Amino acid sequence: MAVGLLVGFALGCLVTAAALWRLTLSAARKAAGSAARAEAAAVKAAGSDADPVTTVAATPAAAPVPAAAPAVAVAKPAVAKKQPAVAKPAVAKKQPVAAVAKPAPRVEAARPAPTPPRPRSTTDSAPAPAPVLPPVEDGLPRLRPASGPSDRRGPVPQQQAGERFHFSGRCGEREAEYEFPIEWPEGAITVAQIEVSTKGYLSISPMTRTLDRIESHSSLIYLSSSDKRKGVRTVLTRDFTHLLVESRGVGEWSVRLYGPDEIDELTGIMEGYGSTVLAIRQDRPVSCVTHVKSSSWSAEFICACGRIPKSSRSCGCPDPPGLPSSATVCAWESGEALRTLQFPRAGALKLRTSKPSDPWRLEVRPYTGKPKAR
Repeated sequence: MAVGLLVGFALGCLVTAAALWRLTLSAARKAAGSAARAEAAAVKAAGSDADPVTTVAATPAAAPVPAAAPAVAVAKPAVAKKQPAVAKPAVAKKQPVAAVAKPAPRVEAARPAPTPPRPRSTTDSAPAPAPVLPPVEDGLPRLRPASGPSDRRGPVPQQQAGERFHFSGRCGEREAEYEFPIEWPEGAITVAQIEVSTKGYLSISPMTRTLDRIESHSSLIYLSSSDKRKGVRTVLTRDFTHLLVESRGVGEWSVRLYGPDEIDELTGIMEGYGSTVLAIRQDRPVSCVTHVKSSSWSAEFICACGRIPKSSRSCGCPDPPGLPSSATVCAWESGEALRTLQFPRAGALKLRTSKPSDPWRLEVRPYTGKPKAR
């Protein structure tokens, strides 16, 4: 009976061993199949265009890893499980985009800015200088362009020893007034050439100062610090007895007087620029065509008696026969204008313009009177 038990136990062990062997053999076959499939997949992937890194990551975790292998390959086994997803075209395109697309804007920003297109012409933004137009040949009276001499003057002249009819002086920093009597040259008409220079202000005005009359007259010249240097030629009459110099700041002044025989005579046609005084020495009546271009200008006849008449007879001197009492002896205009004046007798013409470069043209003709109406 004991022998039977032992035989049964031995048979059970054999059956159990056989079952275990079958299980082991089946597991070995499955493992061999998996390895074969993995090897086939690796060979197939090696022949494709996939990234070599992706091929290495597909190695099964059970495969032996060399000791020199980088730790990154072992630390990211999840990449091996996502082999099908990585093999998709969409994933393959994302990898180069992440590495290359970001620096692209920096490369574009480093390029120089494009050059703006050139304008069609330089006169689109800035006007060209005005061309010099040729004179119009239509026979109408026109003045030459106002391109006369600039008002550049030398040093203010000072009175020399023994020099008559010349008054000059210097001014200091403080405000001051200086009045002196006029010494007249021969003749009723006197022309004054006045020159001044200052760092402050300076003016020269005529005065009438007698026992029974005191009167201040308009200044002959006024200079502020913005002008620095200035000159004027004007007429002094016997109504003036003194000259008054008012100043503040360092400066110089000069007044030189000339008689009627020392100034230029107005004859024929004369052209010039700026203010002037011209002598009229003809005893018979003359007409003067006065053409001036200035922002403000005046032309006045001064009788040889030294008075400035408002009409041909207002000075008290007799008129020659044939000259009407309504003769025009003065004019005050602005801009460019042409006026015809009548001078009844000898005297002078006082012409005043706003600037030294303002042009004028004068023509003296014998006075013929107005034609009688038929």
